[in-house]
Amino acid sequence: MPNNLTELEIEGMTCTACARRVEKSLNKVPGVSAYVDFATEKAHLQFDSALDLDLVKRAVEDAGYKVGEGKPELQALKPKLWIGSVLSALAMAFAMIPQLSFPDVHWLVFALSTPVFFYVAAPFHIAAIKNLRHLSSTMDTLVSLGSTVAYAYSVYLIFSGMHHTYFEVAAVVPTVVLIGRYIEVRARRSATDSVRALLGAIPQKAIVERDGMRVEIDTAAIKNGDLVLVAAGERVPVDGLLQSANATLDTSTLTGESLPVELVSGALITAGTTSLSGEIKVLAQSTSSTSRLSQIADLVREATSQKTKLASLTDRISAVFVPAVIVIALATFIGWGLLGDWTKGFEAAVAVLVIACPCALGIAVPMSLVVATSVGAKRSVVIRNPDSLRDLAKTKTVIFDKTGTLTDGELRVVNSRGLGGVGAATMLAYAAAVEAGSKHPVAKAISKLSSAKTASDVKEVAGVGLIGMVDGIEVHVGKPQRYENQAELDEALSLVGPNTLVVVSWEGWAHGLIELSDELRPGAKEVVSDLTELGFETMLLSGDAPRRVEEVAKVLGINSFQGGVSPEEKLEVVKRTKDSVMIGDGINDVAALSAARASIAMGSGAHAAQAASSITILDDSPSAIPFALKLAKRTHRNIFQNLGWAFGYNVLLIPVAAMGLLNPMLAGAAMAFSSVSVVANALRLRWQDGSKTKES
Repeated sequence: MPNNLTELEIEGMTCTACARRVEKSLNKVPGVSAYVDFATEKAHLQFDSALDLDLVKRAVEDAGYKVGEGKPELQALKPKLWIGSVLSALAMAFAMIPQLSFPDVHWLVFALSTPVFFYVAAPFHIAAIKNLRHLSSTMDTLVSLGSTVAYAYSVYLIFSGMHHTYFEVAAVVPTVVLIGRYIEVRARRSATDSVRALLGAIPQKAIVERDGMRVEIDTAAIKNGDLVLVAAGERVPVDGLLQSANATLDTSTLTGESLPVELVSGALITAGTTSLSGEIKVLAQSTSSTSRLSQIADLVREATSQKTKLASLTDRISAVFVPAVIVIALATFIGWGLLGDWTKGFEAAVAVLVIACPCALGIAVPMSLVVATSVGAKRSVVIRNPDSLRDLAKTKTVIFDKTGTLTDGELRVVNSRGLGGVGAATMLAYAAAVEAGSKHPVAKAISKLSSAKTASDVKEVAGVGLIGMVDGIEVHVGKPQRYENQAELDEALSLVGPNTLVVVSWEGWAHGLIELSDELRPGAKEVVSDLTELGFETMLLSGDAPRRVEEVAKVLGINSFQGGVSPEEKLEVVKRTKDSVMIGDGINDVAALSAARASIAMGSGAHAAQAASSITILDDSPSAIPFALKLAKRTHRNIFQNLGWAFGYNVLLIPVAAMGLLNPMLAGAAMAFSSVSVVANALRLRWQDGSKTKES
């Protein structure tokens, strides 16, 4: 399986069909799996060995495009816009305003339109020729074909001695479409800027103190334990502990919080934040590649490197739509001709070609997803699988795991006793030895109690516990089972409180009972209340002790709950509860997270749980759960609004154009407005506050 990732900027793409062509060419490179995203103008490459960049560049060029060299696309468009706007306006004025007319004015219009047709419209002609080489067609084909037909026919007319020509159509149509593309690119860049800013928030260089000397090194070379110095106004390169007495930080890059945050010595500082006070010292607790910001960046890259089912659908629609439009245009021309009006037929056919351009359709889905990914990342909600937004939007039941999800997962041992003739200290020493190798909250709490023994051959059985060899004895640490001294264990169980219970056993006997408890996460109760208010059913499923689960459910206001649930039982419940979203964090949640229609994992949980989920909440805040659900609904709705804006124009106005009721120049303006409408609608997601907006 390929596991190395890289990105390349691709220049020259004008629609999703171009992206598809580059992608197809890149996927022919041995060992490379590629996805090209038109919205971000990037090729995402996965490869299993060393990447031959020359081979990749050649593949891009074979498709008719270039690997980006930092050339600003907007700057390249500006001269064409100015020349096209001025000459097209003059050509239209002289051709259509009687007061400006004079004998042989059509020659002046010819002269004004020619530079526009050959220079301003060149990107459309070049793209159309590329398409023709690959026996395909795109929106550029329609623009180029429309203006070429108008220009060529006008040349024929003017040299035949006719005065009525269509040069102004050949000039105005590509100019108007280019103006629309300029606005679209600007808005698209704006939408992706926040993601780019997030990924670029880690500085390339950093100052560290080694052997009493200040040394500037690459951020990638910082090691765990290095003392990093951050000057005022500079960004923190890695996660670490503040060593200075205090610090004032701008954390808006990660949290969106606009107010500075005051911290004192010992506080955890996150990479990507900016020091606002004097120079601060930070003891590195991560490398640049393992910081929280890097995790966000990796997850965002992973999310944006996937092609969604909806995006694939629009690609397939575009591939069929353009040839169909050319056929409709021909039929329109011939139809009007057979009715005796070839001139009307010509204008109507050109209008059909122009109004049908599916450029807005091509960006309808990726624009919404890019903006939603950016908005989510700002709140530490990383959308790993954009297709999950559609499933999340349809969910009605939210199923919670307990430990690590609604509680902080910081379990503490509140009581312990020895059984079966073994003292508590011996039992805890055996249990701590077995639990020492696990990162499960229960294991971490118990392993702190003793280091007198060591264990070997430790195995974790999901939903059951840990098994390991201590002093030649196979020790089990996990949920209560059936034992030789069951009566003694039952008596001990009757005395415990509503806590998490762990039994330590070997040789078929229960030799200890340990009680643990943790605290509710701040805001957990409000989250359940918010979800209920939004119309969601809530359910609590946990492998923890039923009495502890019942107590937590009652405190939070969850009426449906079940404790002592195995991973298999969680899976069954999720399968039975259709339209549900599963929220968890542990290995024992992986099966349920994978099977759920949509799933959300906590960032501090097991990597396997995050890999199985479609959304990850990096800061573990339960308040992000209703935010993620509302963001999913808004994004899903936004995508279909965009498809309506994009496809509605085409479907409604093609018949109008075919009937000769739409001027080709107005058709060009309407088509450009369609693209701008899609981009503007997608950007609305950035301005909606999910924490305040109530969804129906």
